[in-house]
Order: sequence, then C-alpha cells, then structure tokens
Amino acid sequence: MNNLGLAIIASTLLAGCASNNHSLILKLFIKKNKHDPIKQTKIKPVLFVADGLNKNGSLVENYERGLNYAIDYFGNYGPYYVYLLGPSNKQNILDIYLSRAETRVNPNLSYTRKQQVEDFLKRPNVTAEIEAVLEGRAEGGLTWSEPPIRVYEDVTTNATERENNPIENTWGALHEYHHVFQIAHCDSYQERTSDQNLNSWMTEGTATYSSAKFMENLNLLDFKKYMLDLRKTGGNISQQGINDFLLSEKKWHLDNETYWEKGNYAQVYYMLGAWATAYLIHVEGVAEVTVLKSWYFDVPRIGKSASFKKHMGLSLDNFYRKFDSFIRQSDEEVMKIFKAKQ
Repeated sequence: MNNLGLAIIASTLLAGCASNNHSLILKLFIKKNKHDPIKQTKIKPVLFVADGLNKNGSLVENYERGLNYAIDYFGNYGPYYVYLLGPSNKQNILDIYLSRAETRVNPNLSYTRKQQVEDFLKRPNVTAEIEAVLEGRAEGGLTWSEPPIRVYEDVTTNATERENNPIENTWGALHEYHHVFQIAHCDSYQERTSDQNLNSWMTEGTATYSSAKFMENLNLLDFKKYMLDLRKTGGNISQQGINDFLLSEKKWHLDNETYWEKGNYAQVYYMLGAWATAYLIHVEGVAEVTVLKSWYFDVPRIGKSASFKKHMGLSLDNFYRKFDSFIRQSDEEVMKIFKAKQ
C-alpha cells in the first residue's frame, strides 16, 4: 500500500514564533494547488492534533491506517486537512482554527487576508463548532471550501472518542475520504437532484459500503455480517434497521432528497444506499471498482444519469425499480448475493 507519510502538525507547533513558519507552509500548500479539483495533487494530507491527544501515537496511527488505504484506492485529492480536536486549552484550539482560516484565504479577492480570516472565524457555524470542541461534544464531519481555493476538511470535535475506539477511527477515515473523491468529481454546489451533482444515496451509500468492505480487507470487520446487521439492527448507523423501516414506510424512494429534513435519512441514504451499492456489484455484476470509483470520472463530462447508464448498464429509473423489488425480500434471500464470486 502506498503510504503518503502524512504531514502531522502537532498543536505545540502552533504557538509563538513557530506559528509564523506554519503560516508560511500553509501559503505554500495553497500556492502549489491552484488547479482543477478533479485532478490529483502531490500535496500530502495535513493532520492537526489538539493538545492532550495522541500521546502514544495511536490516534494518528489508526486514522492514518484508514486514510492511507483510501488514498491508495481513490487517488490523492486535496489539499486535505484533518482536525482531530478535543477539550484542550482554549488558546490551543483558537490557534488551530486560525490556521484553518488561513488555508481558506483567496489572494485574488479584493479584501485582505486578515479580513478573510476574521470573517471565517466569526461565522456562526465556526463559533458553534469551537464551543463544541471546548465542551467535548461530538460534532463536525467533512466540509469543503468554494473554488478557486478548494480545500477539504475532516473535522472531529471530540477526537477522544476516536482515540478510545481505534476501529471507528479507521472506519471514519475511510468513509470521509471516499466523500473527498466524490466531491472532486461533481458540482457539489448544485442541488443533489441536479444531473451535475450526486444523490445522497450515491454519496453516503457507496461510502458506507466501501468503508465496510475496506475494513474487511484490513481484517477489521466481517463485511457480510455488517450488511446483515444493517437490515436487522441498523448496525453502527441507526437504532432502526432496514427491515423495520420497510415495514413502516411502504413508499420510499432512494432519489428523494427530503429525508434529511423529515428523518429516516440514515435508513435511506446510508443503509439502503449501501445495499443499493451491493446490488449493483453482486446482482447486476458491475465491477466493484466501477461502482465505487470509475463511474464518477464521467459525471462532470456527461452528467450522473448518462454516466450511471454507461457504466452500470441500466438507467437510473430501471435500477430504482429493480432494486425496490430486490430489497423487500427476506434476509435469507438477499444475503445469497454474497455467495457468488465477485
């Protein structure tokens, strides 16, 4: 596996005169990465770790285990900044967020670097996130900035939980980096119903499938058991499994984007989406690398509908009908798809 040798910026480097050197490094990262977000970069991911975390190296080691695997599979897209944070001293956290603001500065804008940094730090979502860090609340996730200064960020506000659970730590790194690859190959600022963007089930479902499959490849998970758990118990995603959801929701649609607001998004986008991914691979016989990776390359050029049909061999509408019939079968029947060699 290709180990990129992650650039780790410990929080102790963010104080005093060292912060000036760090700012210079960030400027160089930005300067060297002015290109199409679809293209890969040679810039290594950067990890920011708050004071008090990673004392024995396990936090970064287990995160890196997943991230390196994902980059080896999908390619290196970025710049990618990972923030493993927790209730450290306030100044330490503020220094990290100052560095984060600097990575997003656009030198071509009419207002100054200082103004851009101050504006970012005053955003309500950013101030709320800092509060969550200081209070040890588990929030955050993947985010990204607008072009032309495109950066991707995986923000964990309570990395103490990650440190205490190495399996989930690796799993999270795999899942979020799949999203980085996906976002690089679509117009993420269009509506998810747009043909230039991806539906939620496409992003969350395939990332759920891929992270579970890659965890098995790393000898950290029983993939088939996990897929069955999604049906029976909800696995590590929800307290309600797919089976109970299907009993209560007779009419549901993978391409319905309103579940984020009205609930059941975990069951539809993550869990049914993961099974939709499994269906394409194990029933329709599409190569795993095509479903998880290759078909995205054509989305910016011809749109997701045409790319899906080109690579999967059936239209989205036809796929939705066939998958709906498949997933309503018994556990015993649907699990048979994993017996065939892929």
